[in-house]
Amino acid sequence: MIKYIKYISIFLLISTSVALGGDYLLKVLQNKFNSINDLSADFVQLTNGKINLEGKFYFKKTNKLKLDLKNLLIISDGQTNWNYNKSQNKVIIGNYDENDPSALSLKKIIFDYPEKCTVSDFEESGDRIIQLKPKKDSGINAEEITLWLNKEDLVKKIEIHANTGSLLEFRFTNYKTNSGMPDKEFSFNPSKGTKVIDLR
Repeated sequence: MIKYIKYISIFLLISTSVALGGDYLLKVLQNKFNSINDLSADFVQLTNGKINLEGKFYFKKTNKLKLDLKNLLIISDGQTNWNYNKSQNKVIIGNYDENDPSALSLKKIIFDYPEKCTVSDFEESGDRIIQLKPKKDSGINAEEITLWLNKEDLVKKIEIHANTGSLLEFRFTNYKTNSGMPDKEFSFNPSKGTKVIDLR
């Protein structure tokens, strides 16, 4: 299941759209992100049109992350990663690496990736869309990277068309922002009996 998560930082859009003008929407998104200290949302991941992951997504600056899925809990405090398999009662612990594509850094998606891409934005049927096309030798394993914004200037949908031909889609709903999430939400203390594999 972890292998699906690594693709969360790469994306696609194929459509006929009206250009809004360069990177205007990207700046809107970046400004919104800078105004948020923490957020949570419901999310669904689809691969080639079929749902394979769904649950809750939590984020707190700078790189704190939690994904609470049916059988998996993924947590990072920006220094340490915990991957807890609920059904097996097993946790794998590793060091956080912002260059690891599985790190799911929102900062990397919103700020770092655009520097390695050609940026354009569109409006289509009332939707506001940011499209990133990786430049040659960018190191991004995707044909295109695309984000749809909701009315609050947050990402509501991401589509991924990887170089392998796979199509991934991520949908985010029911956002809550700046709710004052405590740091303890982004750490994991294994209970007695949990199998621990520490790779640090």
